[in-house]
Amino acid sequence: MGGSGDWRSKHILIRAAVLLSFGWIIFCLLIVILFVICTGVAGYRFLPSTEWIASIGWQGVAVGVGTGLLLFCLVLAGATRQLQNGTYEQGLKPVLGILFSPVLGYFGGYMVGVMAWPMMLALVVGHHAELSYTVGRADNHYEKHCYSPLQLQGLIIGFDKVCGVSDEFRKGLATGTHIIVAGHGTRYGLFATELRRSD
Repeated sequence: MGGSGDWRSKHILIRAAVLLSFGWIIFCLLIVILFVICTGVAGYRFLPSTEWIASIGWQGVAVGVGTGLLLFCLVLAGATRQLQNGTYEQGLKPVLGILFSPVLGYFGGYMVGVMAWPMMLALVVGHHAELSYTVGRADNHYEKHCYSPLQLQGLIIGFDKVCGVSDEFRKGLATGTHIIVAGHGTRYGLFATELRRSD
């Protein structure tokens, strides 16, 4: 009886861990979808502040690594269960799923770890805010899904540019030039709506 009780308690703990893992993965996906909606439909690109990026440091990496390992374990457990049941799908697709799951998990978790808090603050308690940024590059005409981009320094890839900036504004902006970005948000990040040169 004792052995049976221990097995049941362990089984419950395993199921709870799996449910929590799936919950976290779903949360990561929701943050990604939220970002896509806000930047694609609304047309305003979200920029984290350089202060926030500098302060988050290793924490974002830790969340990314944890999520990558979590997703890898879930995918591997699913493949193992299919092998035991004789329902494992032959071919390259499941192998690629196992190999790439930690990479996808890392980037999804890292983005959530870095972007979730400032983005939620901007959406829930945001107000008119202005943040200072340093220009990284202003002479590109097109990047993927981004026309007339203005690249900024000190941010993370994918959240380091403003799109649709007029050639008139970009003209004469050199690397290292300071600009002011205004929009809806907080000191930790904002949805950019206006740019101006720093005095």
